[in-house]
Amino acid sequence: MTLDFGNLQRSIREHPLLLELVRANLPRGFVVGGFIRDGLLGLPARDVDIVFERDFTDAVAQVAQLAAASPFTLGDRFQTHRIVLGENTVDLSPLLGEDRRTDLLRRDFTINALALPLDSVAGEVKPEDLLDEAGGLDDLASRRITAISEHNLRDDPLRILRAFRLAVQLDFSIEATTLKLLELHAHELPRAAPERIREEIMLMLNCSQSHASLAQMDRLRVLSSLFPEIELMRDVEQNEFHHLPVLAHSLLCVGEFERILTRWEGIREELREPVAAHFTEVISPPAKRAALTKLALLFHDLGKPGAREVQPDGKVTFYGHQGLGARLVEPILERLRMSHREQELIRLLIEEHLRVGFYCNESELTPRLIYRFERKLDDAVVMSAIHALADARATRGPAAGRDFLKRHEQVVNEILWHHYFAEETVRPVALLDGHEIMRLTGLPEGPLIGELKEKLLEAQVEGIVRTREEAERFIGEHPLPDVR
Repeated sequence: MTLDFGNLQRSIREHPLLLELVRANLPRGFVVGGFIRDGLLGLPARDVDIVFERDFTDAVAQVAQLAAASPFTLGDRFQTHRIVLGENTVDLSPLLGEDRRTDLLRRDFTINALALPLDSVAGEVKPEDLLDEAGGLDDLASRRITAISEHNLRDDPLRILRAFRLAVQLDFSIEATTLKLLELHAHELPRAAPERIREEIMLMLNCSQSHASLAQMDRLRVLSSLFPEIELMRDVEQNEFHHLPVLAHSLLCVGEFERILTRWEGIREELREPVAAHFTEVISPPAKRAALTKLALLFHDLGKPGAREVQPDGKVTFYGHQGLGARLVEPILERLRMSHREQELIRLLIEEHLRVGFYCNESELTPRLIYRFERKLDDAVVMSAIHALADARATRGPAAGRDFLKRHEQVVNEILWHHYFAEETVRPVALLDGHEIMRLTGLPEGPLIGELKEKLLEAQVEGIVRTREEAERFIGEHPLPDVR
């Protein structure tokens, strides 16, 4: 491909700080890494890394003054200071090694070792202005990720994971020798800080086409180095409803999820825009809902190995695997330092991942069932619905009958349509409040009042109760509810 020097030039010109740094006559330095890479690829280039060759403390102070912002240290071994300018970050680091070449050759991949001296930033950037000690320009043009050295990968094992993340984000391939090194040193990946591992995983899963890289990570045992728990799933054979062992099925679910959100097969047209927007929402930076749903799909059958039983007639069952899986995933999420909200969503998706399938077995999808789905899944309704459809598509593979998939599509579409367009069904307002129910029944405040109110809401959803008078009569006539 042809490298886009014009885009790199525009990115420099539009950056809120770069040209100011040039005019300030700062100590010698150079822009390095992702800003150069993305600019040459024609992508938006925002975050800047600058290395100063001398007087680093003075340089940081001058940059902070120009930016009218306070720098803070990242706490890494490279003494990096960060300045945040709106959506942009500027990272400042001292030269590591005796010269520029040494500094650049300590980096992870050739495409991240390209540099542009600050004194070349203000003019028209030409290929000869770039410092390219590792062949990064050739790899950019060939859309290839190449490790600079085996030592550099071992020096920071997180780079193993970053290779796959960059491959997904940039739609690059990983060079053959680099792939062998990633496999060879995969076992060292847990040495990286959990917070950094989480960030790389979420950035990768945020992308719309991450399944192929996940599968590649699994083949190279990178995935099991991150999550040893999945080895229990690898060779677990399933029953007649599945065509793949548990782990292969779980990986395929991620691929089916991505197909749904990119091709929209089986999803009503009026639902596509709000569903797409929903999955781009960031829950805890950088994790979007799509990334969390993919992680839940990867682990949704984590409980199957422990729940597997062979009945006397030879039938294989996995009763209770969803609850067991929700418990087993907890230490994994803790290990990744996932936020409380992220953990809640993933556990809920795993624990409730059979609910849509149960609804598919009902002769009719009633307003009551849809209301109960909303009540149970709450903030995860859309995530759970699409999760279930992806699971269904990965369940029987080529043997899946059209009726099986059509029923799942019908149920999922009905749930989603009501979620977005039928507020009276999914978020009804009770005709009687708790105090009024207490007055009518003579019951004291407590859980029983909540149960009666819930039963009243279900009656409203079903159309059994429409007026306040009917609500009062309903409360007087009905026994205490059995709310599942």
